[in-house]
Amino acid sequence: RRASPGAGIMRLAGSRCRRLADARRSYGSGTDKSDFMKLTTGFSSRIANVQESFFYPVDRVVINVPATTANLGPGFDSFGFALDVWNRVTVQKSDKFEMLIEGEGKDRIQLTEDNLVVQCVGKVLQSLGKEMPPLRFECQNAVPPTRGMGSSSAALVAGLAAGLALGGKDVTTPANKKLLLQLAANEEGHADNVAPAIYGGFQIAFNHEGHWITQRVNIPEGLQCVLFIPDDEMPTTEARAVLPAKIDRDDAIFNIARAAMLINCFATSQFDPMRMAMEDRLHQQYRKHMFPFEPIIKDALEAGAHGAFLSGAGPTVLAVTGGVGISSVGSDTMSQFLAEVVSDAMVSSAARLGVKGTAHIATASYFGLHSNGYDKDGQQLW
Repeated sequence: RRASPGAGIMRLAGSRCRRLADARRSYGSGTDKSDFMKLTTGFSSRIANVQESFFYPVDRVVINVPATTANLGPGFDSFGFALDVWNRVTVQKSDKFEMLIEGEGKDRIQLTEDNLVVQCVGKVLQSLGKEMPPLRFECQNAVPPTRGMGSSSAALVAGLAAGLALGGKDVTTPANKKLLLQLAANEEGHADNVAPAIYGGFQIAFNHEGHWITQRVNIPEGLQCVLFIPDDEMPTTEARAVLPAKIDRDDAIFNIARAAMLINCFATSQFDPMRMAMEDRLHQQYRKHMFPFEPIIKDALEAGAHGAFLSGAGPTVLAVTGGVGISSVGSDTMSQFLAEVVSDAMVSSAARLGVKGTAHIATASYFGLHSNGYDKDGQQLW
């Protein structure tokens, strides 16, 4: 970010706005305003504060956040990876509140100050001791809402990141990315979607003594994802409400073994065992009465998928393909051809069940949240 000409300070790449005053080291544990008032830098240093004091204020911030798939079968509320499908949120200072949504959800997502993105920006700015100015929000959504592709997590992460950027924080630093994860995961109650939305790739996430911890797992080269996305929505709250409060020990053992094998499959790029490693007994069996996904999974496997699962809380079904030959995706037609075979099988299976929907073939994204900021003259700051 550029400093004033007389300051003699070099441009600081990847920075945000001005200094955060009166930072405190504590984290919120819920969603109300009092929790957000506990917002801090997470790890604060004098050098970081001095450095931020030289930053120019941002007038417009552009946030890009990927779709995510969670659970991956046995990794309930713990496993997730990013998909190369993106939402873009642009927030700009204005003389009045305005909101525009294009793409997915444009006819159903509210355009008021109660919108999740707007609420998150306001909460963060309030916690930083700053008033929320009139802002114009422009959302370009490619992630379908309430389909098990992390749409709410994308909105949450985008709003929180925009608030931090407008409030004077550099969301590219490890400390502030960790802070962003804490805020987002506390809102969600789990980090399987928000972690890959922020960091990209395949993330394992859990809470340790009040702190959300993540670790990245290798994604095999050539992996492709075939998604069958039903037209009907499945609200996450309803899908979670059907889960039992307690589970059987045999089911726990079943999932522990498969979760461990699945991590090994990804870490060592073994595709064939995924059909077993992506099996689950903790959540999918309790949701099958809400949406008949099991025949779609079966037909995807028979068509050549390495593994398949209910993406997040559903109703989207994701099948893993790829990993053929020595070529990466896009260097020849084989991977795409085989993915399309699985796609056709999933669409046909759904049609026989009377389920309308569409298919999409995506790759995993190694990258998560990224942003750009601009000053009032339109000059790019980062």
